[in-house]
Amino acid sequence: MLSIQNIYSRPMQPAEARAVYIGRGHRDFPANELKPFSMIEKLMSDGCYECCGFYEKDGDRLCAYAFMMADKETNMLLLDYFAVCEEVREKGYGSVALNLLKADYMNWDGMIFEVEDDDTAETEEERLLRQRRIAFYERNGVVMTKQRSRAFNVDFRLMTMELGGKLRGDNVGYFLESIYRKMLPENIFKEQFLLR
Repeated sequence: MLSIQNIYSRPMQPAEARAVYIGRGHRDFPANELKPFSMIEKLMSDGCYECCGFYEKDGDRLCAYAFMMADKETNMLLLDYFAVCEEVREKGYGSVALNLLKADYMNWDGMIFEVEDDDTAETEEERLLRQRRIAFYERNGVVMTKQRSRAFNVDFRLMTMELGGKLRGDNVGYFLESIYRKMLPENIFKEQFLLR
């Protein structure tokens, strides 16, 4: 795939994705946001999930990763997990990784980002952290929409990034619902997903 600065990106094989998810996921995401890897593995084997790693050229060290739901029906991606490895945070790797991701997935129309809703933060510290994440995405070309959602008791604002197609913000709810229907059994989808 493409290379920017001293970083390159490439798809992860299932065993590699498992090692990253199990080895780093619990440090990078709250436990209640981590799904069983067996679910990701099944989605990968069904062609509905993409895992991408971002590596330093010197030493091939992992510096960031992105796990995405891939809906071929709508030609849209949902950024499920995105993290910069803790040992290289605050050095611009996140922006480089997003630019590589955009270049690598131009055959898709766009990508949806679920960002925790800053309006529903329980503390001022949490609200500011959520706003910093949103600002980071906006600096990197991700656009806020008016659509909001709730999944597994977490409130989200929805953002989009155009890839190879033109996106309209008013379609993001339809796209997200289509992705969740592919990811979850119908009974769990009805219990745990809501567009707002």
